[in-house]
Amino acid sequence: MAGFLPTRGLGLILSSGNRTVEPYFRHYAPENMAVFTTRMRMGAGGGRSMEEIANDAIEAARLLSDAKVDVICLQGTGIMIERGPSGEAELIADICKATATPTFTAAQAVVEAVRALSLDRMVMVHPLGEKPMARERNYLESLGVNVVHAAGRGGREQSAAIPSNVWADLAIENDREDAEGFFLSGSNTTMTEAVESIELKTGKPVVTSVQASLWAGVRRVLGINNAYETPPSMLGRLLTIT
Repeated sequence: MAGFLPTRGLGLILSSGNRTVEPYFRHYAPENMAVFTTRMRMGAGGGRSMEEIANDAIEAARLLSDAKVDVICLQGTGIMIERGPSGEAELIADICKATATPTFTAAQAVVEAVRALSLDRMVMVHPLGEKPMARERNYLESLGVNVVHAAGRGGREQSAAIPSNVWADLAIENDREDAEGFFLSGSNTTMTEAVESIELKTGKPVVTSVQASLWAGVRRVLGINNAYETPPSMLGRLLTIT
């Protein structure tokens, strides 16, 4: 078994109900990067305070630091967007202080990916309704990302049971001439599987919460020139950026 285990590792903090991030990360991560996960209750339908969620996130990060991960990714996009950029930065600083481990969020990874692709004007596709879409739009625009159009399915919760072609069709139907690319929001969805077909159909780059987090994690753990000999085409143009 000598040499079987990767020497570098990315730690993931996931919402307790998430069914997609672990399978995607483990399938698409480079062979020389291990993925370790822990779970916590995030918003739980609005029944938890920001302080409770923050305390649990710090404790989850401590558990991952026990596993000696190199970097931690906090995947709770909705909760971070609700906190806003300043509240998000404060929580990440607290996690870094508690664990001495570099940490980033999925929301931060999305903005980083959009900038790396030089996308100023985006179409956003969202699994939920108007209120969460408006929060996410405000978050992105406060960081300089112009959302020219937003389209949601109006669901009450994210669902991994919705086929990826539904997200591809929704994005393509809502393309705009003045949009340079797409952002598909929702970690507990099959949106990641829609990236390649949207890019082929529209010729525009696509960023998703899961794909961006993996890309950002690989860059942080393994370096800018990452370990992909051949980037997975299913994850689109973003994974070709070194």
